[in-house]
Amino acid sequence: MPYKTGALKGKLNATEIRTLIKAHNVLNTIKIPKGAKRDDLIKLVEGKGYSINHENQSISRKLKKTQTITLEGAKKLTKPKEISEEEKKKRQQAKQKKAGEKAFLKKAIPAPPPVSKPSKGVKVGKPPPKKSTKEDEVRPARKAAPPIPKAKDFVKIGAKPKGQRIDTGGSRNVGKVDTTKPKKPKKTEEEKKANREKIKRAEDLYRLKISELRKYVEMYNERDDKEMTLKSKGQDKDQLVNKIVGYNIDKIFKIPIPPKRVKKTEEQKKEKKKQDQEKIKEERRNRKPFLPYIKYFGQLQREANEELFNNKFEGVEDIIKKMKEKLEEKLEEIQDDADEKDIELDEDLYNDIETDIDNFYKDLRTRAEEKLNK
Repeated sequence: MPYKTGALKGKLNATEIRTLIKAHNVLNTIKIPKGAKRDDLIKLVEGKGYSINHENQSISRKLKKTQTITLEGAKKLTKPKEISEEEKKKRQQAKQKKAGEKAFLKKAIPAPPPVSKPSKGVKVGKPPPKKSTKEDEVRPARKAAPPIPKAKDFVKIGAKPKGQRIDTGGSRNVGKVDTTKPKKPKKTEEEKKANREKIKRAEDLYRLKISELRKYVEMYNERDDKEMTLKSKGQDKDQLVNKIVGYNIDKIFKIPIPPKRVKKTEEQKKEKKKQDQEKIKEERRNRKPFLPYIKYFGQLQREANEELFNNKFEGVEDIIKKMKEKLEEKLEEIQDDADEKDIELDEDLYNDIETDIDNFYKDLRTRAEEKLNK
């Protein structure tokens, strides 16, 4: 049935379209009957609406009018043919014959005997070995292949075998070449003492900063009696220390060595932490009266930048003059407020803020000059 509701209302569904296609294939299919002769074939082709062109050796269809296939007609064409009673009997007899053949074969061919499982008392093992024949007695027995050596079985060349001691002190002559290792001469007490002194000097120099070590190397390079010019730039701490010790620079200039850092106790660490916290609190207290002044300065910075841009970087001195007047007025307000609250303003902090303001004025002038000179 076509769709009754929705966007596809009144249109055929997929099953119905498939039925129409099958009917079209039935109508347009030409089945050749067995034993059909030439005249029968021509008649069959012309009956389906086709014509044979013997000259061009082709077949073509004559379409006089549109061929319409209705759904009802399609259902009749695609309906399976009814099987006659005789055909049904023949099929039933063929089924029975096949079943009878299967039953006969089942009875005729006996089933294989069941495999009995061994009882618990009987052990099932390998079958007994075959008795040797005369041929086996004559033929010599095969020798077993040697085992494949493993990596651990191989001894590295020059390796010392475990559990043995090899005397390596004697000469090892390869051909006529003597490969005896020369014995290192033992160091004297003076050499050992000098070596210990060098190590101590190097340890002391490691307490200095790289900049200080570099300074002494450069001072050595300026001397007339230097052995050679030493590289100082781009050298790390190890290289600088080795140069100072190697060329006795620390003995020439008598470098002051800072004392060793003593490990602080837990109480000292707590005391240091407490002092740092108090220092931070004091800085915050000193900074608090200047916070309105700092915020106002930030606001004036934005206004000055915007005004300079709008004026096309002209009149920078007028902008700075206005800004100075406004900041002086704000500073007077802060000083009056501090006097009322009996607060002493930190001069060092005020100087730092004034330095930042002067740097901003310089930056404004520089930008204005650069843009106008372009």
